[in-house]
This record gives sequence, structure tokens and C-alpha cells, in this order.
Amino acid sequence: MKDSLAGPLILAFSLEDPGSAARVFADFVKQNDKLVVKLVAVGGKQYGPGELERLSKLPNREQALAMLMGVMKAPIQKLVRTLAEPHAKLVRTIAAIKDQKQAA
Repeated sequence: MKDSLAGPLILAFSLEDPGSAARVFADFVKQNDKLVVKLVAVGGKQYGPGELERLSKLPNREQALAMLMGVMKAPIQKLVRTLAEPHAKLVRTIAAIKDQKQAA
């Protein structure tokens, strides 16, 4: 990392959300072509400048928790729909018989 830290530099740190600093830089780079990203480091690991875009697209903590809860909730929802389907099918069958008798 020492080789990349030469000349005028802008450093950004984010303790809570690793993607927040990357989002700020990615937005700024889109508007200003003179800013050149030399190094991206996350969790003590170095990445190339191309990883800035990927890091900026990481979800924040709230989004990640929402995604996790959606994945955890899906099997339960499927079980409830499966358990409710026989009753719903019975109701649809009775309604179809009622409609057929009214039409006759």
C-alpha cells in the first residue's frame, strides 16, 4: 500500500458501512474525470481501482438485513400457502358448483 500513497491524496474511511465511502467516491468520479482512484482497501485487503464500483453497490446494513429477512421469511410463507391451499380449493369448488346450479 505504501507504493500507492504518493502525491496528492484523498482518503476516505467508513467505520459503520464499508460501502458508504465507496459510494461517495463513485458518484464523484462519475461527475469529475480528473479524480483517479489508485487503491481500494477494505478489511485490511487491497483491491484494484476497478473494485470501487463493486464496493459502492454493496447494500448498507439496513438493506442487507431486509434482504436476509426476506430470504428467511420465504420458506415460512410457502408453508402457510401450502397449508391454506386445500381449504381454498374446497371453497373454489363449492363456488363453482353454486354458479353451475344457478346457471341451470
